[in-house]
Amino acid sequence: MMSVKKSIAIVGATEKIGEEIAMQFMNSNCSLLLISNNTDKLDDLAKRINDKKPKAEINFIQCVKDGCWEADIIILTVLFDEEKKIAEMMKEVATQKIVIVFSNEEKAGDDLSNILPYSKLVKISGDFISKEIMLSGDDEAVNKEISGIFNQAGYHVTTSLAAKK
Repeated sequence: MMSVKKSIAIVGATEKIGEEIAMQFMNSNCSLLLISNNTDKLDDLAKRINDKKPKAEINFIQCVKDGCWEADIIILTVLFDEEKKIAEMMKEVATQKIVIVFSNEEKAGDDLSNILPYSKLVKISGDFISKEIMLSGDDEAVNKEISGIFNQAGYHVTTSLAAKK
């Protein structure tokens, strides 16, 4: 059975963690939508990825809503204080999609369940340089899918079920 190629949006692709993830995922079996409003950094990232992997299936987008509309999975790598604003921008196109919040801040993603009630939220924290990450979400099937995608991209993932509120 051949698996379906997933489309993954990285919102904040020019932030440190976003770039790290984009560079890891460029070799995986998914298409990437790299989203940032910093056009200079986005152009630079596009050039670096294209130099390393010219045939990578990657699109570079400035509009959060457009990029998230096209994605199966949305990864937020924006600063903690920007999460709510970004969630508001994408909420109508994130329904029934997996939304991953990357942060080592304990409260990261806590308010997003109110803004994105019809999305499947997953929190990931850890060390992205050493590729040791911890994943937690309240849907075991989603956790397994996301864990598999990150393992394929070269991360070592441990998972835990988040307590339902």
